[in-house]
Amino acid sequence: MLLRCPNCGRELQRQENSYRCDQGHSFDIAAKGYVNLLLKHSANPGDDGLSLTSRAEFLAKGYYEKLALAIRQLVSENLQAGESFLDAGCGTGYYLQHLQGLGLQLYATDIAKKGVAMSARANKEAVCFVGNVFHLPLDDEALDGLMSVFCPYSAEEFSRVIRKGGYVIAVTPGPQHLYDLKKIVYDTPYYNEGEGYDLPDFRLVSQQNVTYTIHLSSNQDINSLWRMMPYYHTTSRENNERLLKLEECDTTVDFLLQLFKKEADHENR
Repeated sequence: MLLRCPNCGRELQRQENSYRCDQGHSFDIAAKGYVNLLLKHSANPGDDGLSLTSRAEFLAKGYYEKLALAIRQLVSENLQAGESFLDAGCGTGYYLQHLQGLGLQLYATDIAKKGVAMSARANKEAVCFVGNVFHLPLDDEALDGLMSVFCPYSAEEFSRVIRKGGYVIAVTPGPQHLYDLKKIVYDTPYYNEGEGYDLPDFRLVSQQNVTYTIHLSSNQDINSLWRMMPYYHTTSRENNERLLKLEECDTTVDFLLQLFKKEADHENR
């Protein structure tokens, strides 16, 4: 087992419907199939219910399937059956679903409890836990790989939990991502910086932009997409309402997809 007790750092072992360490700390597995290993938190940290519900509704329509398949291809080309892989910031578990059938030992974590519950429901074979990507309750060099899709990240923690020779797959918005929607919402639309991750202990193996146009065919899909994005929460109500009556539109989606490999110490110098 890769999980560590968030209280004392000792190894956690599953015992029936809980995880326990030899110091007596115990964490129950919820009825929805996940365990909460986040010690200090507000009542509902992370993405709120509106963001998660909107994300689930939107992703179920297949608009981002090309990205999910590109991630699956990278994973299948670089990891082997039996190896351990973490979705660090799993959200609703959509991208993790596309890794089923590869024979990996799958793990998923997010700071949002509702998101982890959704991931657990969609990924029955994965070990799903509420946790903080800046303090992962995992062994050192426990993982063969992880993915971080539109999430905060810790270069230090990723280096700690990934073994030498292991991989990080990172997805961030490319410069053109949702620019067509921004032109409707904002008086002065802007392009994303599209810089990607900075992981000093890893070598950038490859990067590509997965860019294509989607046709949003209903007002529900338009607003589900917008409400699942950080833009919605940082934009004025007046500007957000510009999308309320829009029945359909085309927009570019642009994803920067990066593959990093953790090299041996002498190879990083």
